[in-house]
Parts: sequence; C-alpha cells; structure tokens
Amino acid sequence: MRKLIALCALMTAGCAQQPQPPLPDDRARVEFDTAPMDQLSAYRLDGELVDGIHFPDLRPGTHELQVRFRYEMPGGAGGGGTMGEPQYRTCILGLTYDQFQPGETYVFSAERLGWQSVGSLKSSRGEKLTSAQTIRCTPGF
Repeated sequence: MRKLIALCALMTAGCAQQPQPPLPDDRARVEFDTAPMDQLSAYRLDGELVDGIHFPDLRPGTHELQVRFRYEMPGGAGGGGTMGEPQYRTCILGLTYDQFQPGETYVFSAERLGWQSVGSLKSSRGEKLTSAQTIRCTPGF
C-alpha cells in the first residue's frame, strides 16, 4: 500500500511542475530525457554544484555538464536487498561541449544498458553532438 501511495504522490508531483520561461535570445538551454521511472537531474556546471534539478540557461560557448542519473538495477532485489525491495544505482555522467549556440535548446539524454549507463547531448533536431562519460556509479542514492 505504501508503494502505491508513493507512486501516486510521485506522479502528482510531476504534473505540478511549472513551465519554463521563454529562452532568452542570448542563452542556450539544456533539457533532460530519460525513461519515465528513471531520474535525471543537473549536478555540476563548469565544476560548480548546481542549485536545483535543472541547469540554468547557458551563455554561448564551452561548458562542462555533469548530471546525476538514478535508476532501478536489473534484477530488483538482487545485491543484498530483500524480495520486493527495489535496488537503485546512481551514476554521475559528464560531458564537455564547446559549441553551445544562443537561442538553441539541447537535450541531455541518459539510459541504462543492464548495469551500465550511457548518455549523450543532442541538438533540438535530435542529432547526437557528443557522448557522456560515466564518472562514477554507486548503489543507492
């Protein structure tokens, strides 16, 4: 029952998100894309911790982006959990891209491939611009 309540609360919270303001002409924006039950959030921008779950709009040019990617591990309760308890893995993925353009929206996508995580930065047209590197992964949060 607790899991059902938590799931309902999570789904309701997702509906309550405020739309982002229009993108200023002199900035670039990075949005996220991952599987519905996975979590992807901003972690570091140019080496500094990000306050919030999204990156602020970026100046044109070169930026180093790091994200926190959390997902349920294949096998669920394997790895020391009791039956029925999901086990999670959290990875930090990072990339550097030197051609952020003003007025453009980019997509940082992440997905899991078994025990591994992969990520990339794509243009607004869906073109892959660069791949992310896995910096570290740990069980849990």
